Amino acid sequence: MINNIITTFAGLSAVAQAATAGHRAGPKCTDFLIPVHASSSKMVPAGNIPDGMAKPEVLVDYLLSQATSSLIAGPLGAIGSVEQSGDFEMSARYCEPAVHVASRAHTIQYLQHAITSGKDYWNGVTYPVGFAGDMYSYSKAASDNGYATIALDNLGSGNSSHPDPVAVVQMALQAQIAHEIITMLREGKVQGPVAGKTFNKVIYVGHSYGSIMGNAIAATFPDDVNAFVLTGYTGEFVAGAPPLLSGVAVPAALAMPKFADLPVGYLAQTYEPGRLYAFYTVDNVGGFDPAMPQYDFDNQGTVALGELATLFYGLTPAKEFTGSVFVVTGHQDAIVCNNLGGADCYKPANKLDAAKGFWPAAKDYSYIIPEKTGHAANLHYSSPESFKKVHAYLASQGL
Repeated sequence: MINNIITTFAGLSAVAQAATAGHRAGPKCTDFLIPVHASSSKMVPAGNIPDGMAKPEVLVDYLLSQATSSLIAGPLGAIGSVEQSGDFEMSARYCEPAVHVASRAHTIQYLQHAITSGKDYWNGVTYPVGFAGDMYSYSKAASDNGYATIALDNLGSGNSSHPDPVAVVQMALQAQIAHEIITMLREGKVQGPVAGKTFNKVIYVGHSYGSIMGNAIAATFPDDVNAFVLTGYTGEFVAGAPPLLSGVAVPAALAMPKFADLPVGYLAQTYEPGRLYAFYTVDNVGGFDPAMPQYDFDNQGTVALGELATLFYGLTPAKEFTGSVFVVTGHQDAIVCNNLGGADCYKPANKLDAAKGFWPAAKDYSYIIPEKTGHAANLHYSSPESFKKVHAYLASQGL
């Protein structure tokens, strides 16, 4: 399998040069910072960051020890945790609706990316011009359907604040920050391009880690959001660790010059074939532009050790959430549909049916499983059709 992956990358440099040849038609977007004060419990790390973190085996041992502590502590428990609070600047991108739909004038889609990514994911990997123009831009699809969107860089990602990557950048705080911003949007307290605007309907759209964060928000703050759109999600992530680690994460400062100033607890991937294996379809299934994985790798973001160690905080039933849930997970998703026989969301049983158990009180739970699609659902040929189905679903829910 790995040999096939490596072969796939042969000659991609020349192809990638043409990746952004597409024309950007919109939407009109504005980047700005949102000051946020947030408090949450945090998991106390089991010791300091070990020496030799650049060695994969040292990194894996550390992550396993921290993840085990997270599971023992429980998603909302305080075992091995303390309270923390802080002031942070969160980088946001607000995109205006391209068409006016009266019923959506006070509706906003809140977009939250995955680890090793950033808010540019929602514009097609890069901004202002995405891969192949706007073909892979979820923000444009939403705008064309009359929705405003606001995409955030996670704490510790992109242009948001970069506090301690182990002790501070953890799932509970990420979810709390999202809660604070959503509350501000509802109350008209966000400044910049949305100053004075109130949004009485919020649709949370997450990918991978962002979907787990959405799960955490629904479990902890069930009234924050009217509907969740979760991509790269099934509620099963443990078996996805080997594909994720195949990208060989090392301290970001050692991986790429653009991350040179980040402390050792921020990681980036160094092995392009491993990222392909984790995020795209393999074994000649196809379904994506052959230049996309290299382009995605070259424009990757980082992940904080604390995010990985507290990943399971969000995987808990949202027992009091009564809104709508729509899941988009690729048939060949190697992260959330990983089996011993390969990536398949239908084997040994339909994993999207099983994920309904995380949403017992939802008024509606629906999903699609796009064919020839891996974990990075937005970056496959199937994405334009998936975008259409997402917005058809939202319309069916009165949103």
